[in-house]
Amino acid sequence: MEDRYLQETGIWIRENTGLRVPESVSMEELEQLLSERLEVLVEKDFQQFVLLLYQVDVSEKKVKAILASEGYPHVYHSVARLIIDRQIEKIKSREFYKQPPESLTDEEEKW
Repeated sequence: MEDRYLQETGIWIRENTGLRVPESVSMEELEQLLSERLEVLVEKDFQQFVLLLYQVDVSEKKVKAILASEGYPHVYHSVARLIIDRQIEKIKSREFYKQPPESLTDEEEKW
């Protein structure tokens, strides 16, 4: 089950960062790939880095804590892990709150 969430997160990262994420990826591999991309974004396109954090809806407080307490290169791995964990959390949340289709007869109106 966790593997499926990780694979879905890999797909999201591939689509939103342009990274070449293998279809079957481990947490460590995904974290390494993403941390390398984050480093490039911070150095060359900081606005895109901030946009990525915004898209994933990562806690600004957590990011600031990592930036204040960790040094290079650990900071990129920690932020990558934060992004991955948040994306998995969002997938689980969507799944949990997903409502099964209501069974309606032809005469009933679906609101």
